[in-house]
Amino acid sequence: MPVRWAYLKRVLAGAIFGLYMAHLLYFLNPQIDITPLRLVTVTIVYGAICGLLFGTALWLLRVARVRLIGRPEGFRTHGFGFVVFAAFISSFIYFLHLTAVQIYLPRGAVRILSKATNAITLTAFILLALWVLERNADRRTSRIIFLAGVVLIALSSVLLYQRRESYRIERKNVVVATIGAVAGHRPVILVAIRNLPYDWIVTMNGEGLLPFFEQHSEHAYFTRLEPFPTTSSKSLWASLATGKLPYRHGVTGRFSYRTPLNREDPFLLLPEGVGFRAWGLIPPVTRISAPLPAGHALPLWSLFQRLQLDARVVAWPSLKTQLRPVAIEQRFQGTGKARDAIVQALAADTAAASSIDNRALSVVALEGFEKAQRALHIFSNELPPRIAMKGEALRAYAQQLDKLLAAIARAHPDHLIVICSPSAVVPPQLPANAHAWAMSLVSRDDPGADDGFVLISGPGTAHRDNPPPAYAIDVVPTILFAAGLPVGRDMDGRALTEAFDDETLRGSVLSAIQTYEAERVVVRRSG
Repeated sequence: MPVRWAYLKRVLAGAIFGLYMAHLLYFLNPQIDITPLRLVTVTIVYGAICGLLFGTALWLLRVARVRLIGRPEGFRTHGFGFVVFAAFISSFIYFLHLTAVQIYLPRGAVRILSKATNAITLTAFILLALWVLERNADRRTSRIIFLAGVVLIALSSVLLYQRRESYRIERKNVVVATIGAVAGHRPVILVAIRNLPYDWIVTMNGEGLLPFFEQHSEHAYFTRLEPFPTTSSKSLWASLATGKLPYRHGVTGRFSYRTPLNREDPFLLLPEGVGFRAWGLIPPVTRISAPLPAGHALPLWSLFQRLQLDARVVAWPSLKTQLRPVAIEQRFQGTGKARDAIVQALAADTAAASSIDNRALSVVALEGFEKAQRALHIFSNELPPRIAMKGEALRAYAQQLDKLLAAIARAHPDHLIVICSPSAVVPPQLPANAHAWAMSLVSRDDPGADDGFVLISGPGTAHRDNPPPAYAIDVVPTILFAAGLPVGRDMDGRALTEAFDDETLRGSVLSAIQTYEAERVVVRRSG
């Protein structure tokens, strides 16, 4: 039985979608080594499966139409429009990922993905021109145009294979870390508070409710923390702990995916909106949990330990920490069913704050404020008015946090205290598919994430008027610099040197180490 050209056109429509999605999978995961043989193999498999799947489905729809309506008289070209449609859909999916996942990719990978998007878009428009010519062509010309489309698609697929910037850093067996003379003599306490926006602190300072924040915002370093552009809180906290963006630490979602072709480097990102979890991962995959809390990178406290300095994590998201319960004053009587959750959250924060001791580094995350917001069903960036029950409860909790921070500062006067809130209440929503992207253009009710804050107080710090905003990835390099330790060259943040006075800056040297993740770190002390 001869194969019909109309069927082949529909198969080609599915195949072009499959081969472009196969390339997109590798564009989103440059940590995976890609060779021409591997890419050709995967492209053929994806193209064949998608071609047969979509082509057969479209052909069955045509058969049903012929049975119901009948076959048109004479020769009529049909089917090539599906090829054009598949090319434009692929181009649109590439464009969505180019705008939505830049935070996860190295700059070089973003540039290559941009070039790939342009190449596919150009291919789609050329196919559109061929389709216009094919509409009025005879049988022989129609087949020639179809073959020209196949050649064009194959050529565009070859052009997509380029050398891409890798996620990986250059691995070293041994690196030398030169630490300053002050290393170990400038202890640091890092306090991370979930979902406490900068503007809320300013408002409550104006109401006279937060004496610790009011005093230190006027005499210590206090600035905005830019929102972190991801909907994954795990990704945010991993970046805060490592000073690296997600494409380095690998925490990009809940799961990663391993296939026989990439056992050592699992896929971290999958194309959204194309059903890859259901049918597109060929060959079969194993879904594995994403690495937490810091992924493939080392968190701040591990860096101190590698440099033979004592460090302790009192509490951190995704780390199980045993804390001694603390009795809490009953101040939330009017919160109804939320009262128990708020009291338990405040008790956990109080226990965590009271567990800080004298070490080179102490890290604590106070997560109760976010839990109180959830219990009160507050999911917007607007601070509820003081006269409302929700507003009064939030202010009461913020006052308790203010007292806890003041107690930490009094108990550790010789420590550098870094307090930050790496995100605000509402995370930015990235469009996951075409419908979400279209709705974001029509309706913008979600204001996105508000600014967080970073406050640096203690010996050697300086107050600055209107300081530039900081980023979550700046916290780790800043703490390393303040402690007299080298900053990793593979970190994406910068040391906030403007947070320190001139005397401290003169007595400190901004040194660097290639990476803290070598097999062995040799420690040398300068001076």
